Amino acid sequence: MISGKSTALIIAFCLAFSLLTACDTTAADQKLIVLCYHAVLPEPDRNDPYTISRYVFVKQMEYLKTHGYNPVSLDDMLRAKKGEKPLPPKPVLLMFDDGYVSYREFILPVLEKYGYPSVLAVVGNFVGYKPKGLPEPVMTWQQIREVSKHRLVEIASHSYDLHRSIRYTPQGNVAAAANVKLYNEEKKTIESKEEYRKRIEEDFLKQQQVFEKELGYRPRAMVWPYGKYSQPAVEAAEKFGYQFAFTLENGYSGLDDLMHIKRNMVINEPVDEFLKSLKAEFDPLKEFIKMVKNPLYDKKLIRAAQVDLDLVYDPDPAQIEKNLGRLIDRLVVMRVNTVFLQAFADPDGTGNIRSVYFPNRVLPVRADIFSYAAHQISIREIQVYAWMPTLSIELPDKKLNDSLRVRAYSKGSTGLSTSWYNRLSPFNSITLKTIRMLYEDLASNSQIDGILFQDDAYLNDFEDFHPEAAEQFRKKFNRQLSYESVRQDAGFFKKWTEFKTWTIISFLDELKKTVRYWRPEARFARNMYAEVLLNPSAEEWYAQNYELFLRHYDFVALMAYPQMEKADNPVKWLASIVNKVKKHNGIDKTIFKIQTYDWDKKEWLDNNLLRRELRAILQSGGLHLAYYPDDYTIDKPGLNIIKLEMSTKTFPFLP
Repeated sequence: MISGKSTALIIAFCLAFSLLTACDTTAADQKLIVLCYHAVLPEPDRNDPYTISRYVFVKQMEYLKTHGYNPVSLDDMLRAKKGEKPLPPKPVLLMFDDGYVSYREFILPVLEKYGYPSVLAVVGNFVGYKPKGLPEPVMTWQQIREVSKHRLVEIASHSYDLHRSIRYTPQGNVAAAANVKLYNEEKKTIESKEEYRKRIEEDFLKQQQVFEKELGYRPRAMVWPYGKYSQPAVEAAEKFGYQFAFTLENGYSGLDDLMHIKRNMVINEPVDEFLKSLKAEFDPLKEFIKMVKNPLYDKKLIRAAQVDLDLVYDPDPAQIEKNLGRLIDRLVVMRVNTVFLQAFADPDGTGNIRSVYFPNRVLPVRADIFSYAAHQISIREIQVYAWMPTLSIELPDKKLNDSLRVRAYSKGSTGLSTSWYNRLSPFNSITLKTIRMLYEDLASNSQIDGILFQDDAYLNDFEDFHPEAAEQFRKKFNRQLSYESVRQDAGFFKKWTEFKTWTIISFLDELKKTVRYWRPEARFARNMYAEVLLNPSAEEWYAQNYELFLRHYDFVALMAYPQMEKADNPVKWLASIVNKVKKHNGIDKTIFKIQTYDWDKKEWLDNNLLRRELRAILQSGGLHLAYYPDDYTIDKPGLNIIKLEMSTKTFPFLP
């Protein structure tokens, strides 16, 4: 029989163990919602979607209170991260940008009544400067000092002078100062990485000095202006002692990385120009409720056009401007929300890339127009993915290029030669170093939302017998790689196929890291041949694997080309493709890309057939659509025929 004292000890032990386990779980897994506000005015400013009315703000705070949400502080987050005390249920962090007078006069008194902590992000150069275009005045340093002493307030840095735009392209485009490298018009040069970092650090130093002078301490939280930043900027922030950094990405935020915390913008009306044009009823309270219930509720379906920049290029800059204008007008009318924009030059359609459309250290520049085109498209609220080669580049140094090329055995021959398709071996460290430089130069000089990896990231069953590949295979499997062993031993062949598949994935993972160093929010789509999905044994022909792609990329751009695959019934074939994707639970991450041109017959496909194909994909359960190619000069594919299916705004079959 267990005594009362023993029972008490057991209960105490169990409680202590359960609390310890809860703390461990919370520290590792708990997430919160961060809400970003700006000015709160007596009435909403219809010229500024980021201001809200006092009435709506109070109703929002009341909603949080009555529905069990618990606003927390930065200290609460730190304690939870350390495992000292878990965050409360349904945690929310309230943040207010720019330091408007409404924070002191209205917001803080309201928060005090509810007992809600908040973070106020101050732009050092705004105080006393009164920049034009703001919805109301900002507080003085005296007023900021007053609110900083409140138990519920923490003052954060919104930069000293990075809350502005700077020029970053030769054509004069401007973007967030913390996110791009400055273009020097006088010298016709772009800031180096070191110059960029120095500019960011000088801003941090000024803000640190003004905080110490006016408030008596240094800020520990950095709120990136416009939510734009880069990894070099994050590294600079860490150097200056920042413990938190905030973006403007939608979604929940975890405690695992406090230097990349997502924030959700609270608005009074749609920012999307199309939604504004509909003049539909917009209820900021209802939108707020949707957001706190699910910060990703407005996740967009993809409607993408894959566009050849070769069609825009012209030796005459004035003609480039006209061509780009015509293309953008078409995209706006089409109402696509994504463009896969060619960043390389391939006017002859060989697939062997010898030049590109952006400054870089690897290939000749046909014209420096990619960053300009991407900017002009993106300001129309269209996401831009840079469509980039992965292996099929032809280096100016012929001797080096030949030494790096993929090695293959031709069918019916026992002789080893370079592949007919000029690709560099992904097994060679020089290949990786070279292509990483190309991607770094693209990402550091362009405002892009992501990358579409070209379909050159493949190796067939007769490739790659490059000496580096043979050596790596020997080290991993302790076996010599030879054509005979690959063809005669099924088990050996399977290992070889999987080894190639993983090598290419690892290669592209390195390119992803390179891009995210400059564009931390970038997403990645990888082209994949439909045959790999339809025929499991096709992995050996391409070194591609659909299940692995779903795990490694934000999207798989499935080249659902029925004409290229010689399908007797294109509509039925596409429906079968969708059903295959469903079996892999890949619908959310698969972009079904159809062909609009028959390369064998050298003719454009019938517009009505394209419409039937797009509808077959959607009616079968597909979500994301894309098409290639597009020729704005001859209206192919026909805009008025397929725009209904390609628009996220109007298609009747959307769920």
